[in-house]
Amino acid sequence: MIDAVSYGKALYELAGEAGKEDTLRQQLSVICQAVEAQPSYMSLMDTPALGSGEKCNLIREAFADAEELLRNFLCILCEKRAFYTLPACKKAFDNAYDEAHAIVRATALTAIPMEDRQKEALIKKLSSLTGKTVELENRIDPTVIGGIRLRYGGVQLDDSIQTRLETLRKALAGAIV
Repeated sequence: MIDAVSYGKALYELAGEAGKEDTLRQQLSVICQAVEAQPSYMSLMDTPALGSGEKCNLIREAFADAEELLRNFLCILCEKRAFYTLPACKKAFDNAYDEAHAIVRATALTAIPMEDRQKEALIKKLSSLTGKTVELENRIDPTVIGGIRLRYGGVQLDDSIQTRLETLRKALAGAIV
């Protein structure tokens, strides 16, 4: 079994040495989306019934437009029978990219979509807190009811109505009357 984090970081370092970090990041994302949309392809690339040479030929054919470095990486995953780790390798690649480029990814869970001015204000606030460029994703979660749940850089802040109500319920349940 391979260490997907180490493999993803190694791919990032090689991409950096070749000056192709952005290109490989984009291509890796497209390939992961394509592979995740076809789980049978993932299974095919990990099956021992097909030889490594045949798998590499399939990869070179399917991803002919991808950088050779990326195609070789995919072949190594096949040879190690670890193609299933591709999404984890991509995540490690993205994390290394973000760290090198001072990017922090944030997810805001809200009951309804945030307005652009709200997103901009939140990005500005998080940028000043972290000193990094913030890439914000707004996900809709009706269970939030109102307010926001925010996750970024290993931090989770919960200022949702649901959490406030739960806190109030616990406080009332513990009150002696």
